[in-house]
Amino acid sequence: MTPEDFFLLAAQQKPGWTLDRRFYLDDGIADAEMRAIWNRRWLFAVHAVELAEPGSFVTLEIGREPVLLVRGRDREVRAFANVCRHRGSRVCTAPHGRAARLVCPYHAWTYDLDGTLCSDVRGHGASAEELGLKPHHAIEVGGLVFVCLGDTPPDIGPMREAFARWFAPQGLPRARIAASVDYRVAANWKVVFENNRECLHCPVAHREYIRANYDIHLADPRREAEIAARMADEALRWTAMGLEAPSLVSDMTAAWWRVNRTPLVPGFVTESLDGAPIAPPMGQYPTHDVGTLRATIFPNFWMHGSGDHAVTTRLLPDGAGATRVRVVWLVDANAEEGRDYALDRLMPFWQRTSEQDWEICENVQRGLGSAHYRPGPFETVKERNVAQFVAWYLDEMRRGGTP
Repeated sequence: MTPEDFFLLAAQQKPGWTLDRRFYLDDGIADAEMRAIWNRRWLFAVHAVELAEPGSFVTLEIGREPVLLVRGRDREVRAFANVCRHRGSRVCTAPHGRAARLVCPYHAWTYDLDGTLCSDVRGHGASAEELGLKPHHAIEVGGLVFVCLGDTPPDIGPMREAFARWFAPQGLPRARIAASVDYRVAANWKVVFENNRECLHCPVAHREYIRANYDIHLADPRREAEIAARMADEALRWTAMGLEAPSLVSDMTAAWWRVNRTPLVPGFVTESLDGAPIAPPMGQYPTHDVGTLRATIFPNFWMHGSGDHAVTTRLLPDGAGATRVRVVWLVDANAEEGRDYALDRLMPFWQRTSEQDWEICENVQRGLGSAHYRPGPFETVKERNVAQFVAWYLDEMRRGGTP
C-alpha cells in the first residue's frame, strides 16, 4: 500500500461506521501503526511494584522493539532499548529479575542501572561515554509505569495529575500482584480495544459481568430513575469517604484517557462471582463497598478497581493479526494468599470475562478476513465509545501513519 493509497483509504472511512477490513489485516498499515501510535504514544508497560527494589528489571516487546525497564539506585524507573551497543544482542533476556549491573550475555559488556557503559572499550577504538544504552522516556503514575519510545512524548500532565488523585485510594504502589495470565489473542489489537469500549455484546457474552454492573442498562429509560438515584446516593457516600464521585455516565476526559468511579448493582460490593468480598480492602479504602474505579488509556490499557482488588489489562501488538495480552490481579500489599484471599475466588470474574472477550475478538478477526465483510454502523448510544476510539485512531494515523 502506497502512502497515497493509505491516506485515501483513511479519508474514505465513514464516521460512525466500522473500519475497512484492511485496517485489521494489512501488514503495511500495521507497520504504519508502529510509527504513528506505538512508537509515539505513552504506553502502559508494567506495575511499579514489579520494579520494587533497585536493580529490579522487566523486559517486554513493543512490536519489534525490545524494551528494558529498571529501577535505579536512586529509585527512579528508567527505560532503555534492550539492545547492546556492541553487536546488538539483547542485554537482559529474562522477562524479569534483579541485578546489580546489566551484563550482556554475548560479550559481557556491562551497563550500570542508569544505562552508562561500565566496560573498558578502548580496544574497540571507542569511548564508553558514547555507548550507553539508548534511553526511552518513562514515568510512574499512580502505581503504573508508562514508556514512550518517541523522541518527543505527548503531554502527560493532565492525565498524570488526574490519575495520581483518583488512584491514590486504590493503593497500587503498595499492592501485591496476586496473579497474572498472558494470552496471545488471534485478533488485531484494534478489534480487542473496540470490543472493550462497548457493552452492547454483554447480554450475549458476559453473564457474570452483567450481574454486577449497570453498563447494559444505561440507555434504558425504564432504569433511568433507579440508576440516577443509585448514583446520587453513592456519590454522597463516596464524597464522605474522601473519594472522587463523578457522574455514572462520562465522556472521555481527554482524547486518549478516562477515569471514573461507578457503582455496582445492589448486592455486589466487589466484582466477584457472588458480589461478596474476596480480599481485605486495598490501599486507603475504609470499606469494601466503593464501587469500581475504571480507567482507560489508548492504545493499550484498561482497569477495574474494586474495593478489595484491581484487575488491569495490557495490550501489545503482534503483527496485523494478533495481540499479546496480559491480565494482572492485584490485592493489598499486606494480604496473604491462603489467609486473606484465594485465587479460585479472586480470579474467575475477570478471567471468565476476559476469555469470553478473546473468543469474540478471534471470531471477529476471522470474519474480517472474508471478502464479504463490509463496514457496518455503530449503535449511536451503546457503541459511541467505539466510534470515539475509531475517530481517535484515524486522527493519530493521519498525523503520522504514512506507510
